[in-house]
Amino acid sequence: MTTVGIIVPLVISFILGFFFTPLAIGMAVRWKILEKPNGRTNREIAHIGGVAIIGAILFALIPVFLFFLPESRLDRVFIPVLIASGFLIFLLGIIDDLRSLHYMYKLFFQITVSLFVSAGGLGLLEHFGIVSMSLPMGLVAFGLSTVWMLVVTTSFNLIDGIDGLASGIAFISALAFFVVGNIFGQPVIMALSVVLAGSTLAFLRYNFPPARIFMGDSGSLFLGLMFGLISLLTLLPGKDIFYRISGCVIILSVPLMDTVLAFFRRVLTGRPPFEADHMHLHHIFLYHFNSMRKVDFLLWSMSAVFATLGVMTMMVSLSALIISILLEAVFFSVALTKMVKFNIPMEKVDEVLSKYGVSSHGMLSRED
Repeated sequence: MTTVGIIVPLVISFILGFFFTPLAIGMAVRWKILEKPNGRTNREIAHIGGVAIIGAILFALIPVFLFFLPESRLDRVFIPVLIASGFLIFLLGIIDDLRSLHYMYKLFFQITVSLFVSAGGLGLLEHFGIVSMSLPMGLVAFGLSTVWMLVVTTSFNLIDGIDGLASGIAFISALAFFVVGNIFGQPVIMALSVVLAGSTLAFLRYNFPPARIFMGDSGSLFLGLMFGLISLLTLLPGKDIFYRISGCVIILSVPLMDTVLAFFRRVLTGRPPFEADHMHLHHIFLYHFNSMRKVDFLLWSMSAVFATLGVMTMMVSLSALIISILLEAVFFSVALTKMVKFNIPMEKVDEVLSKYGVSSHGMLSRED
């Protein structure tokens, strides 16, 4: 992509995000689509920010594919997959934002979308001759890509637990994948990453603590979908697959680790593994620091470090990979131990949650 082809979609996505987000706030107020006490927050605040993010991304991508990207067979695969899966994940998210679906129904629909993305994407890649795989290899690729899409969409949904966190991590991750696309000469990845960066940065203006709007499940699930697709696109050249897969995991380390930590913590403490609670990584930090902004900057910094290491790993840097593994292993083991042996007085937990308008109703009690 040319410099103009990078700057124009970045500016368009930022301006649209900056314009659409106040509109979403106004719509929420006018139609009374405000967050109600539901176990997450007591604040009456707009929670359909995903509409603004998705609108900015899609409208910014139109001129990109029309004027700035060379026509390729990959477009014929990516565009229909993005439109169809994006519509499905947005539909799931907006229904959950408005109706609060049971987590099992939500998981079922996320699995369905992940299956659709994997089957549709691999089928179209084969049809247009971009990849050629034997049946056993195709089945393996289908299974792994389905699991990957499910995990990434879930991780961004779960990391959106405090003001500004998910949008900031999405911005940092988008910058990392933009660099990856530039290094490996993959203009589609560059285009997607730059519009993600512009739209999430604009949204962060209104989502930064104290937030005026939440992205909601529609926004977090769509961001997860986009990063799942982008990361899979990095594998298409078929070179250095191990390092590229590892790099993608490292770039998205913070949301992925939070998801895995939540799963193991709930299993070890005898809780349903998919049931929502207020004991995620960002919640634990919030109880310690008593400041959403401090937690945001801490986890954003971690995300930036892992994003840098992830990009280096994808450039076939064994040292970056080893450093990342060691950092993640240490952080994961310490965090899991702290979570399982949660020893902060529940009075302080209630005080912190109340301070930030979070309802402690349904809060999982500390294990003795």
